[in-house]
Amino acid sequence: MASKRKRKMEQKAIKELDSKMEARRAAFNDNLWKYGLPIGVSIMLILVVYFGFFYTLGPANADAWELEEAETGEIYKSSDYYNNGKVTLIEFFHSECGYCQQQTDVMNEIHSNYSEQIDMFAIGGYNLGSNSDSKNDIANFKFKYTMNFPHLYDNHGELMRAYGFSSYPALALIKDGEIVYSGSGLKSYSELSSEIDKHL
Repeated sequence: MASKRKRKMEQKAIKELDSKMEARRAAFNDNLWKYGLPIGVSIMLILVVYFGFFYTLGPANADAWELEEAETGEIYKSSDYYNNGKVTLIEFFHSECGYCQQQTDVMNEIHSNYSEQIDMFAIGGYNLGSNSDSKNDIANFKFKYTMNFPHLYDNHGELMRAYGFSSYPALALIKDGEIVYSGSGLKSYSELSSEIDKHL
């Protein structure tokens, strides 16, 4: 008899627990619709307004520079090139970087075929590892690989970091003061020429 009463009590307790859980679920769902939906809609509206009116999609502005050409000592300024209507190709390099050495053939070919249409610069001098290039290292690199476009000296490396690069070689195309293409590592002639052609 006691066992039967115990089972009834247990069943009653289970029913009461189920009833409480169901009530909590219902309250949660009510609150979700009551508060969650308006909050979600508000967040969506804020995002729409932000991306519609304040957030600017598109390329980043290219940082300005004023640097010395390693071989000639001539001073070059980005302000003379970035807004002249032409595309500017910049390569960040290091003279001891094997990939940079391999990239020289492509860079020479690009310069040979596009020198009338684009401006081109290589920038070096800083170090990402233990060795930094001197002006003499850069001038020797330019001479060794018979490169006929300016090789500029930047012993701080801030410019390369400002462009978002952390490895050599790194390349950027700038037009109207904006970076329209950037990439790191070895690039083939067809890769670079196709990017340049997009912006001529």
